[in-house]
Amino acid sequence: MKHPKYWARFFLIASIVTAALIFWFSSKNGDDSQAMSDLVTLNVARTLRPDFMEMSIKAQQSYLETLSTIVRKNAHFCEFMLLGFNLMGTMRFYFPRLSDRSCRLRAMGIAVLYAASDELHQLFISERSSQVLDVLIDTAGSLTGTLVLTLCLALLARMAYRSCKQPPRRS
Repeated sequence: MKHPKYWARFFLIASIVTAALIFWFSSKNGDDSQAMSDLVTLNVARTLRPDFMEMSIKAQQSYLETLSTIVRKNAHFCEFMLLGFNLMGTMRFYFPRLSDRSCRLRAMGIAVLYAASDELHQLFISERSSQVLDVLIDTAGSLTGTLVLTLCLALLARMAYRSCKQPPRRS
């Protein structure tokens, strides 16, 4: 495994890039955001329902309306899951003396503040709105990301410990 400072820099850069992408998505006006979402939703619909194109126009529209909300909310969750994962890595490797719990709390605090500021930012974008539900979804995503990285690091540490404890193999 490479030096911890390498990982600290990697996760810091990944956190900044993730935050920038979230900001970029939030900067899209309502029409552009909807068009992007509609394209993703259409592809998801075609994947989930192979018979989607054979459905009536009315049935397609109804299905897309239902699926659109799910896709948009999952996008919020996934963006912030990635941000939480990266922020947890940044905390863990920049501050190795902090406990995992303390790293998680700090990463979560930053992610929740960013989620709130993201929703505030959307108030100033044409045809966009701000929703408390989105902040809650973002918070759940970032919590999931921090927990996933914590679990991955614990598994890696356990595997490293086991490999050191095994007796050498005989030829």
